[in-house]
Amino acid sequence: MHTWVIDHIPPLPNDTQIVQALRPGADLLTGGGIALNLGILARNGQVYRVARAFGLDDYNRAADALEQLGLVATGRRLRLHDVSLDDVYMAQA
Repeated sequence: MHTWVIDHIPPLPNDTQIVQALRPGADLLTGGGIALNLGILARNGQVYRVARAFGLDDYNRAADALEQLGLVATGRRLRLHDVSLDDVYMAQA
């Protein structure tokens, strides 16, 4: 899992928790496979963080971790600069 922020877009208040949740930890199934990208929306509706998963297991683990933090999948695929996002997550209102 690799993650980065988009410059000049304020992060969510719990961004530190999001970064911790996206770390692979002891999951031995991560790595390998096709790259899949998740976007995370800031409160202003702009994508502020991208998380790149390597393989479906890594992607599903990241999606589960974001949902456990209360973020919800929008079901939208977006193109952001030079990165295609396979899904975008947002904080619940």
